[in-house]
Amino acid sequence: MNKSYIWSLPTRAFHWLFVVGILIAFLTDDDHLLNYHAIVGYAVLILLVFRILWGFFGPKYSKFKDFPTKKIKEYSSNILKKESKYIGHNPAASYVMITMLVCTLLIILTGVLTYGIQEGKGILSFLNETFFKNMKSMDDLHEFFANFFIFLIVLHLVGIILDKFLHKEVETLKSIFTGYKNSKENKSIKLNIFQKLFAALMFILLISFLIFNLINPKNILVASINKPINYKVQNELFVEECASCHTLYPSLSFT
Repeated sequence: MNKSYIWSLPTRAFHWLFVVGILIAFLTDDDHLLNYHAIVGYAVLILLVFRILWGFFGPKYSKFKDFPTKKIKEYSSNILKKESKYIGHNPAASYVMITMLVCTLLIILTGVLTYGIQEGKGILSFLNETFFKNMKSMDDLHEFFANFFIFLIVLHLVGIILDKFLHKEVETLKSIFTGYKNSKENKSIKLNIFQKLFAALMFILLISFLIFNLINPKNILVASINKPINYKVQNELFVEECASCHTLYPSLSFT
């Protein structure tokens, strides 16, 4: 058996950054953490843009045209065979991978719309002042796609477990850490200079984006259309008399 370098460093980095991003997104899905949830969503979008472009001019096995989607029937009928014919993604994994990318894009799009329409925040906050303001369906769509993504994650994990038992010698699970799979022939890939530069630039963009949000936590991506009210200036008497109980709803009878 030969050790073939199948998954390049950028491919593996995307995989684990994507995992971390999705995990944080689910953990911050709370009313008090929506700003963080939105920022993580945009960070995942950067990763998604990288993976989509990587699927067109990345290395072999990472390209969409290398996904053996047309061989799904053949794969299904031979799924329990010990010998693996696919050094990269198998047909089932290819479909799951593509569906996950599409689903992630839909989650982000509906998330940005929900954030703008219902919360009045972010780049689409202006929609909060239109007839869209009371629309709840976008939030329902966002939740639907998020739940469907969990289903895809389960399928992905089931596939990994099956492959672990059926094709143990290939070491597919280990390959996402090391980049190497076992194969009869050496089918290693190499990155060209353009691919290396593109991956480096996208990584720099991601880091720059995160630093920008640390420095400017109230930037346009999470800024609210509603301006904070300084009650001490607008209604000083209210603040002195009632602010301990009615900070959000000052009485106008004092004016």
